[in-house]
Amino acid sequence: MDRAQIKAMPKVELHCHLDGSLSPEFMSSQLGRKVDKRELSVSMDCESLNEYLEKFDLPIQVLSTKDAVRDGVVDVMRQAATENVRYIEIRYDPICLSAASKSMSPEDAVQASIDGLHIGEEKYGIRGNIILCAMRHFDLEKNLSTLALAKKYLGKGVCALDLAGAEALYPTAGFEELFATARKINVPFVIHAGEAAGPESVRAALDFGASRIGHGIAVSGQSDLKRELKEKQIALEMCPTSNFQTKAVKNKYPLREFLDAGLAVTINTDNRTVSDTTLTNDLELAARLADLSDSELITLEKTAVESSFADEATKQSILEELDEFSEQM
Repeated sequence: MDRAQIKAMPKVELHCHLDGSLSPEFMSSQLGRKVDKRELSVSMDCESLNEYLEKFDLPIQVLSTKDAVRDGVVDVMRQAATENVRYIEIRYDPICLSAASKSMSPEDAVQASIDGLHIGEEKYGIRGNIILCAMRHFDLEKNLSTLALAKKYLGKGVCALDLAGAEALYPTAGFEELFATARKINVPFVIHAGEAAGPESVRAALDFGASRIGHGIAVSGQSDLKRELKEKQIALEMCPTSNFQTKAVKNKYPLREFLDAGLAVTINTDNRTVSDTTLTNDLELAARLADLSDSELITLEKTAVESSFADEATKQSILEELDEFSEQM
């Protein structure tokens, strides 16, 4: 499948951070000056995760009003729609955005992001949901307040809770109470795991009951984890460009290993602007890295549909589009 065909293929994105995916055009309009892409993006020569994370400072400053959050979600949906992404899950931490604001509460941010989903769907014909991020460096009380917002707006634009942040400094195993509470109140959750820490992080996420694993690079070579992921069909949200930039992967990318093991794998951008990528780019990169056939590329997208938090009607519609696309290949 060539690049034009990958771009035309109906697609789903499950791992996309709002603050890392604002376009330079949107940033320029918000700041009232031309923003150079170099202010927002890293290259494949990025030397560390710390260098990568520095690129989030300016977007977080911009996302400090309800209008900016709403319009930021629309901006990300607009970008995705240009490459035929049919459904997207956009994630962010509402407490972080509120802290950068003089007037916006975390709940205000959530309401604004949901407003953005509705506008994006109406303008660009793309469906979406919001994932709220608990943060590893926050105390339990803060993260429980984010969980409470996820519960309040669950099914109203919010689809899940996530755990993001400095995985190596704040081990996943330390968040047992947060996810026990999430299970108790029936809020589904995904967890960043196996990106900046080892297989023990993925093990903890599975033990907690994560619906999906963000990145999951550390699953490579772990037969027990691969066996359990396959049995439970818990999807990995892989992000090839980002994984190389942050040095989560330094040598061989484990996508082919995971596919051959029968794992449910999805391909995502992580941060469209910080990584200077698109879903088309990341699928094209994945195809090269793992020597993917056309049918395997289509299967990746079907896996993303089935692993998403989209409603059943949306899932069925996209699966039908993928079947039609496959027949036309």
